[in-house]
Amino acid sequence: MDIRSFIKIAKAKIIHPFFPYICIFCSERTKREIDLCIDCEKNLPWLNQVCIHCAAPLPSNINSICGTCLKTPLPFYKICILFSYTPAIKKLITGLKFQQRLLYGNILGTLLAEKVALLYQQEDLPEIIIPVPLHKKRFRERGFNQAIELARPIKKKLKIPIDHTSCIRLRNTAAQSTLPAHQRAINVKNAFIIRKRPAAQHVTLLDDVMTTGHTLIELSRALYDTGVKRIDVWCCARTYLSNL
Repeated sequence: MDIRSFIKIAKAKIIHPFFPYICIFCSERTKREIDLCIDCEKNLPWLNQVCIHCAAPLPSNINSICGTCLKTPLPFYKICILFSYTPAIKKLITGLKFQQRLLYGNILGTLLAEKVALLYQQEDLPEIIIPVPLHKKRFRERGFNQAIELARPIKKKLKIPIDHTSCIRLRNTAAQSTLPAHQRAINVKNAFIIRKRPAAQHVTLLDDVMTTGHTLIELSRALYDTGVKRIDVWCCARTYLSNL
């Protein structure tokens, strides 16, 4: 969204108090509680035919689980990821993380809450949301944790508490996006500790983007060591090293 569109949205929120939400893509007013219209939402790169454990794309004749997860399961019971990491989604996520456009977090978190509600119609929701923690140095630099911002609308809509104190990131690791696949597992090895055991047996980890999943795997291992029985993963986007 360019500066002219941003100004248009800001003016519209003042001029039209009964329709305060303006689509970030087309700048049209919406009658919903996010700055995204229905038409533009439909055009987003939704993930559909994917593995329920890792969100890798599946051929239409394969049901639910990919061959890799059948052979070597990830430590997640269930995964919910909204989008493929296309330029439009990258713009939202980087705008949230590096330009403090928190309204993008509200949009993505709200869409994730809606998708989760559909996905869990036949089973219990997790008891708590654990946003993937930032190292304290990176938190000070950024001023906030984007995963916590994504969690806020989910908490509001699904009534699931957020636990952002139990897990700590010990090491200020290099950004995973800057590393090749063979270095990513090493980069986050023993990066997390659990300061206090979460008051739940079924938790979900929340992050913005998943690629190889090593960050989520490492945090899951630390949580399982405390006695957590089930871990799900929710993310906004899925990308692959070949697409970076």
